[in-house]
Amino acid sequence: MVKITIFGLAGTGKTTAGKMLAEKLGYEYMSSGSIFRSYAEKLGMTLNQFEELANSNDEYDKKLDTEVAIYGKKNNGFVFESRLAWHFIPDSFKVSLICPLEERISRIAHREGKSFDKVFDETLHREELITKRYKNYYDIDNFADAKNFDFVVDTGPNNAEKVVEIILEELKNRHLI
Repeated sequence: MVKITIFGLAGTGKTTAGKMLAEKLGYEYMSSGSIFRSYAEKLGMTLNQFEELANSNDEYDKKLDTEVAIYGKKNNGFVFESRLAWHFIPDSFKVSLICPLEERISRIAHREGKSFDKVFDETLHREELITKRYKNYYDIDNFADAKNFDFVVDTGPNNAEKVVEIILEELKNRHLI
């Protein structure tokens, strides 16, 4: 059983693809985004408000990252969808999902029922904050750099089913499943 980490910026389809991949493989699905959102909910904050807090207080990122690393050491046969799981679970098969910015923003705006402009501003702001945090906490200059991953899939022209099919084919080609 292989450890699989899936990275993607907001709107790339990482959650959908991650869940589908885990189901097809009979693996457990984990999401650091879900864990992070639960931290925000417990504090009665929106995700953007919580991002602001996390930007000034490393307690939440460090707690999350420790949970991810421990999970990766103790388990096999999972799909972990996260921005930094590739970093904290180095023995995983690291997948990056990419998609053009405009498509990502359109997907999020549709999903959340918000205007394109509002989502554009929120998304760029969040990505700016996390980039600064990861540089500060872990000296990672470009957490989305393709060199961090074993395999990259463009989700722009591919629906979730096709993305999962592409990942499964690569796993088979590498004799990981």
